[in-house]
Amino acid sequence: MKKFTLPLTTAISAAMLACAGCSSGREWQTSSNTRVCVDSSGNRVPEDQCHNDQPFNSPYRWYYISQGGYVPTYYGPVSGGAYFPSSASSDYSTAPASAPAGAITRGGFGSIGEGHASGGGGEGGGAGE
Repeated sequence: MKKFTLPLTTAISAAMLACAGCSSGREWQTSSNTRVCVDSSGNRVPEDQCHNDQPFNSPYRWYYISQGGYVPTYYGPVSGGAYFPSSASSDYSTAPASAPAGAITRGGFGSIGEGHASGGGGEGGGAGE
């Protein structure tokens, strides 16, 4: 009987394809103008990466999301905002590390395009795409 072996690269590729677009984290809708720190690939990173003395030599920069936009979890791609604020940069607060209680969230496994209120209680919702 012939023994079948599956090369590791094929297994990893299959796992990546099976979960394309999935994320165990969730992004949430901002209730005010918000800024997040992003890397050169456009993915959100911890905000302390943007607190440096030489921003032009750094691969990190601020990304501005207007009220009602969505903030990704750490290392998720940003979208719907801009690298330059639409109003004074002082009008933007730094995003918290995770969704605040009661925030409208979207994404995660099995809920692509759906809106949910986090924090329980069933309030909010209905913010799907």
